[in-house]
Amino acid sequence: MNKFRFYFILPLLSIVLFSCSEDDDTEVTPPRDYDVQYPTDLDSIESYLKTHSFAVVDVDGRVDVEIDTFIVGNTEGKVSIWDNTDYPLKFKMVKNDNRSSNLVDGRVDDAVDYKMYYFVINEGGGQSATRFDSTYVSYRGWRLTNDQFDINNTPFWSTFPAISQGEQALISGFRQFTTLLKSAESINVGTDGVISYNNYGVGVVFLPSGIGYYNSSQFNIPAYSPLVFTVRLHAIQERDHDQDGILSKYENGAGVEDLHSVDTDGDNIPDFLDSDDDGDNVRTYLEIKNPVTGKPYAFEDIPTCPGGTVKKHLDATCQ
Repeated sequence: MNKFRFYFILPLLSIVLFSCSEDDDTEVTPPRDYDVQYPTDLDSIESYLKTHSFAVVDVDGRVDVEIDTFIVGNTEGKVSIWDNTDYPLKFKMVKNDNRSSNLVDGRVDDAVDYKMYYFVINEGGGQSATRFDSTYVSYRGWRLTNDQFDINNTPFWSTFPAISQGEQALISGFRQFTTLLKSAESINVGTDGVISYNNYGVGVVFLPSGIGYYNSSQFNIPAYSPLVFTVRLHAIQERDHDQDGILSKYENGAGVEDLHSVDTDGDNIPDFLDSDDDGDNVRTYLEIKNPVTGKPYAFEDIPTCPGGTVKKHLDATCQ
């Protein structure tokens, strides 16, 4: 459906989507309670969805949307985002997964269940992402006033949590939305250095401020601003955050979505960041090494303890 071409250059990245650090020049106002602010955000977003229409457009070979005001009773054939059937509006209930640290108990104190509205323009023909994969994304962002605050048409790598200085950890709602898209079906590199991403995932997401920047104002984004993004997912790289031979997405216990909550040995370090998952003082990498090949077993082939069903790297009594 879509094809994106660009010259492979070192991108000049904006800082708008990135998690705040102590060096960020931001103005932080005293925070409101999350459960007090959220109803206001939700009401503003739903009003926007019912009073605006959109058209899918091609901008320099990139899929995007053009937003217009929808007037009830109009005769121009416009349909609100709320009632659009070509690209049906959907929602997913999500939690704020921002963190004060990457320890198990480092999640922010926010009990709100957020309604994250979105619509998919093109699902994509490749692989689905998890929140803990590296994603190669481009985007455009605007506020409910339709004022654009940022645009980045050159894809860049993002990882949560960031592994290297060359990667970024994006805001909560953005990274959770990428899991609803798929990467490009194929990638072509021309002899002229042009890279083409074919049939990549594209969607538009509407974020309450609690899964955006909340009370931290950014350039062109006042505190407590709901945000809207066109998100394009071009590629995915599966990651092994702790380099223990097991991809992070497989260190999810009984299939939980939040890897930070899985801590087999109870040391407050989640398994996907812990080089010794069961706390037996033997590195997980060594426990899952195939004695024949000298390389780690594929996850599904890691041996279980004799007479049990627990994989050996998760049982401190099993070597």
